[in-house]
Amino acid sequence: MEGIYQHFRKEEHEKITMYNGKFEIAERDYYPVLLDFLDPREQMIVTSLAGGYPELKVEFYGGAGDRERKRAMIIPEMLEVSLDEYDIAVFEMKYPEKFVSLTHRNILGAIMNVGVDRSLIGDIVVGGSIQFAVAAPYAAMFRQSLDRIRNAPITLVEVPHESFIEAVDDGKAASILVSSFRVDAIISEVINEGRAKSKTRVEKGKVKVNHSIVTSPSFIMETGDTVSIRHFGRFKVTELTAETKKGKYRLEVRVYRDG
Repeated sequence: MEGIYQHFRKEEHEKITMYNGKFEIAERDYYPVLLDFLDPREQMIVTSLAGGYPELKVEFYGGAGDRERKRAMIIPEMLEVSLDEYDIAVFEMKYPEKFVSLTHRNILGAIMNVGVDRSLIGDIVVGGSIQFAVAAPYAAMFRQSLDRIRNAPITLVEVPHESFIEAVDDGKAASILVSSFRVDAIISEVINEGRAKSKTRVEKGKVKVNHSIVTSPSFIMETGDTVSIRHFGRFKVTELTAETKKGKYRLEVRVYRDG
């Protein structure tokens, strides 16, 4: 177990210890253990930990279809679980569409204002309808608390998680060259602004990596990280490739602009 920490960031060590404890429980009790919703980086960490437990397997589910945020189930090798055991509730949002226009930002803000941790909320999909997933034990809390967005009345209707609509990936792929994997260097290239301005953005708390505010411009990015920039949007690092002959690094990213 000690060796696994060296492969991850220091600030992730506490989370790794917590996840490892869940593996130990599943191994000891020979019973499936359910985790909260995980972002892609957290899913990668859990998958890495699974390599140290040959008698356990990890499966992910966030509702029907291809999901970004998924719950993980740590399962003894010989056991099987049903999708219902992931304990996911999916809501569809009903509101007066003729009179109000809601953006992903409006909806995320209202959902977070319910007061539950982000780990208890799955994907939020804004398409032909608006749907989002939550950990089922908190469904009643959402029904009671989420009744208005931007002064528009909201009604939440629970739908089967098999009916969760597919998210539309409206991101644009981009390939960039950077001098380092520092977050300020990468932001500078992705949004095409001066390095000093990107550095200031980070220092002023306007940047999140994997939903947590980062204030150190020297924070080192890794594959699977999602960077959110206030008043811009977000991008995901999909691939880090080798150093070029000119001492640069090539990154593949997927960019999602606000609006």
